[in-house]
Amino acid sequence: MSIATSTRSKESGRWFHRPATRPTARLRLVCVPYAGAGAAAFGTWSDRLPADVEFVGVRLPGRESRLREPPFRDWRALAEAFGDALDEQVRSPYVLFGHSMGAMLTYETVVRGKSRRPEHVILSGCRAPGVQRALPAIHDLPDEQFRGELGRLAGTPREVLANPHLMAVLEPMLRADIQLAETWWHRTPPPVPVPVTTFWGTDDEVAPPEAVAAWRTLAPQGIRSHGVPGGHFYLQDRASEFFRLLNRELSLC
Repeated sequence: MSIATSTRSKESGRWFHRPATRPTARLRLVCVPYAGAGAAAFGTWSDRLPADVEFVGVRLPGRESRLREPPFRDWRALAEAFGDALDEQVRSPYVLFGHSMGAMLTYETVVRGKSRRPEHVILSGCRAPGVQRALPAIHDLPDEQFRGELGRLAGTPREVLANPHLMAVLEPMLRADIQLAETWWHRTPPPVPVPVTTFWGTDDEVAPPEAVAAWRTLAPQGIRSHGVPGGHFYLQDRASEFFRLLNRELSLC
């Protein structure tokens, strides 16, 4: 292996976290987190998946072990960098799962066609790209208001919000992620080139059920959809029900 190849492999490897490698797995589930989160957002997912599925968590720049790297603020650059890392590090067949902003990145990566296609995409808690956001933007609010809105959305732990030193470090990444999510929109969105499954929370204000239902017009290869009781973070609050549905979907891939 050349020095250049070794360096490239090391850099692309930063994108992924594999808590339990499964070399004989029939399928890999690559999970992209929501805004402000990292691979740790998926906790013990590896233990809750079928034995023949390998969990691969995605770690974006600006958090966890990549804290010193600047976060992306441009969808094209982010999707291309992530696609390159997928090609380097993840063998086919694989399924891409994303929640909220993670689902947006999943979509952007797949429709740009710069990387090997997954077998299937699972888009969770995410409005379709032709639907405008349901809530007012918060990414450019003054610090105190911004942090208050983060607490209301329930995506950032209270202990993080209450720690001014930690927030000073994390806030640029949080604002960059939320800006990407809030400004994401396509006037004429391209269709998804692989089969799709959507998940949605019955009481989700961030991605209301009708906004998620609009994915149906962008799924020419087929779509299945599952509603889960709860708000935007139903995959945590109703984990047992969510995993029952998720594992059923993986069995069909």
